[in-house]
Amino acid sequence: MSPELQNQLFEKYPEQFKNLKYIECGDGWYDLLYRLCNTIQNRIDSNLRQGNESNFYWVQIKEKFSGLRAYEEGSDDYMRGAISMAETMSYSICEYSGEKGKLRKEKIGKDGQPIRAWMKTLSDKEAEKEGYL
Repeated sequence: MSPELQNQLFEKYPEQFKNLKYIECGDGWYDLLYRLCNTIQNRIDSNLRQGNESNFYWVQIKEKFSGLRAYEEGSDDYMRGAISMAETMSYSICEYSGEKGKLRKEKIGKDGQPIRAWMKTLSDKEAEKEGYL
């Protein structure tokens, strides 16, 4: 993720990102991560109003096998559900542009034939730019 977008998340949710130095995914998932962090913060705030302390923080956020992976400490079932939902949603959002995307597994080889490639979730436009089918 670009430093500018990453820093926006770090500044908006400093306690969530207190132990994380960088986010390892494309800018297209920024809105998804922003909404996830907002959902987590609302849960933290709700717990605090009820007198329950929260020790939630992100350990790692990255792309893996074409989807978002978000690892954390101090979550509850509600937070883990929100994280799972965001991870699932990432498979339909282009990692680069944030537009509607889908799983891409093949590129066009030098001979014009499809070849296996690193899996990515990309929009049609980004797939074409990257040479994916």
